Amino acid sequence: MSLGHEMKVYIEAYGCAANQGDASIAEGILLEKGHEVVDSMENADVLILFTCIVIEKTEQRMIHKLRVFGETKKKVIVAGCMASALPEKVKEVLPDAALLPPRAIHRVSNLIEALGGEGDAEFGYYDKAMLPIRTGLKVNIPISDGCLYNCSYCITKRARGNLTSYSENGIARMAEHAIKNGCREVRLTSQDTAAYGMDSGSSLFSLVERICSIEGDFRIRIGMMHPLSLQKRMDEILDIFFKEKVYKFIHLPLQSGSDDILKKMRRGYTLDEFKEIVKELRNKISDVTFATDVIVAFPSESEEQFEETCNAVNELKPDVINITRFSPRPYTDASKMKRIDTKTAKERSRKMSEIASRITLKNNRKCIGKNYNALIIEKQGEWMVGKTENYKSVFLKDGNIKNFYRVKITDATETHLVGTVE
Repeated sequence: MSLGHEMKVYIEAYGCAANQGDASIAEGILLEKGHEVVDSMENADVLILFTCIVIEKTEQRMIHKLRVFGETKKKVIVAGCMASALPEKVKEVLPDAALLPPRAIHRVSNLIEALGGEGDAEFGYYDKAMLPIRTGLKVNIPISDGCLYNCSYCITKRARGNLTSYSENGIARMAEHAIKNGCREVRLTSQDTAAYGMDSGSSLFSLVERICSIEGDFRIRIGMMHPLSLQKRMDEILDIFFKEKVYKFIHLPLQSGSDDILKKMRRGYTLDEFKEIVKELRNKISDVTFATDVIVAFPSESEEQFEETCNAVNELKPDVINITRFSPRPYTDASKMKRIDTKTAKERSRKMSEIASRITLKNNRKCIGKNYNALIIEKQGEWMVGKTENYKSVFLKDGNIKNFYRVKITDATETHLVGTVE
């Protein structure tokens, strides 16, 4: 291995769709620069780990991965949120690792060619949408980094900073390139897609309209939104979901059903305000799939406050419920608050999981007998897995990847539908 020459690079990525999107961009840059991306550590000169540190358990997994990477004695680049939010922890495990923060993806080739060294701290701003991206059947395209808010438990704010929206022209170009190269599912990713353009004079509606005008058979999945951002642009954002190419799928985190806990989380809305938003989106978009997130055992959460969250989830009946036990993150205000004991936290998580399973199964069983248009995106064992127009997974015995089919739902589980091709 010699400086400045073509390198064989192995990339491993964890965490959210935005991090996966960053990894795809890094791969696109490296391929364009003449490097080779390989599928095993053994064949690589350089290893890149895209890290996630959203909860402590994930951080521990990343530390284990760093050790595994270090044992190879190869050059290691640590990317993702750990590189920017917890660089000192990276250096504890791998002192010689080079750091590639989320906003420095454009420097990945330079970093590899220099093999780390001193130049891994200051990278400057660059519009990610102007970078190449690795394409495939599904492509994660970052439309912005950072957010407008400052939740008390969130380390991602430290990692990715304030809202920075990327250029509409660049994102549309990225999407068009992906679609021309066989992409069927364009995933627009961000910490808060509803806030896109609030810093730059653009808007999510304008961006999606632009992508929808691209020729081809494809679908657009819009990533997570903060309720406050959706509230600010409610009408125009909900209009997006009437477009044929857009999945009727909204990921809107609740986090707690207690107004007191929401205040301590610094979420900026009340339960009633959240309910109004969900009511409006369900009234306006028929058959919408509503996904949400809930944190249980947040510091000081009483049994009564936990029950308020259970009641809220039972009332809202989300189609997808992601449950997380509170995990204190370094440098966050919530990490300084008094923790709920582990036994209570586990019990609350178990109870919420039971509620979630019951609701999601009931919601999915309502789909039995209905017909949908499904795009097949992968194969799992002997099953073909498709996505309906409202982004529910449907398992089918027939069909080919990349194709659209009219399907009839014959059965349902809490995680997916089962159907037949009409």
